[in-house]
Amino acid sequence: MANRNNPHGFKARFHTTGGEIRPVQVKLVAANAEIFPGDVLEQADTGEYDIGEAADVIGAVSAEYSAASSGASILAYIDPYIAFSAQCDDGTGTASAQTCVGLNIDFVATAGSGGHSNMEIDESSAADTATLPWKIIGLYQEVGNAFGEFNQLVVVPNNHKMKGGTGTLGV
Repeated sequence: MANRNNPHGFKARFHTTGGEIRPVQVKLVAANAEIFPGDVLEQADTGEYDIGEAADVIGAVSAEYSAASSGASILAYIDPYIAFSAQCDDGTGTASAQTCVGLNIDFVATAGSGGHSNMEIDESSAADTATLPWKIIGLYQEVGNAFGEFNQLVVVPNNHKMKGGTGTLGV
């Protein structure tokens, strides 16, 4: 059975050190983009947050919605030891097979809609490059999810603001 194409951004799944997953309040920049739960956020030099772009250092992952240009405070996951699941954007790259585990990967910063994030893993970007924002730790264990097109992976932040920036090389 083929995987379903249903992007949902990055969903917090578990804490890699056994701790609790706890979102915290973060302040958005005054001219923030529209933000959906599961969107990757970057942290500006001011300490405020906005929507992330591909290859950005991860600042947080949004836990709730915010309208554009609200400058609001929202809940977000800033802990660099939270594992997330996210869908791959297609089945053309290295991340569609078991051999992707341990590699680093980028994300596609697609605008959200319908109340949820449309951000996905950029499947064709899987490499050992230390500056890629996410590290693949496995296939998300869910009925109907298998390696191939639109598979869901479990990833942890690799290049994260709270970790001092540049992550580690993939294996």
